[in-house]
Amino acid sequence: VRFTGPVDFEVPEQAVDHVLAVTREALSNAARHAGASKVEVDLATADGFLTLRIADDGVGIEPGGRRSGLANIADRAAELAGETTVEPGENGGTVVTWKVPLDSDD
Repeated sequence: VRFTGPVDFEVPEQAVDHVLAVTREALSNAARHAGASKVEVDLATADGFLTLRIADDGVGIEPGGRRSGLANIADRAAELAGETTVEPGENGGTVVTWKVPLDSDD
């Protein structure tokens, strides 16, 4: 787990529960579905955004597979006027990036 920037006081109160839920869901996916042996969690504040990046070294996402957990992650970003991307990692695995503005009024 790595923190970059003053996350301890810049993360908006309305985002805290979302950050915890997104982290929990992504870690659960890495453990249950990806067979990952390593997961990196990065939380950063920079340029007016809060960015949570979770990368695993698992098998990656199966095309056409069930994605309800990832949909929930995307919904949480949308609630805060943010976005989610899910991409293959450079050396396999999956990278989930959840990004929301720090000044979200929702």
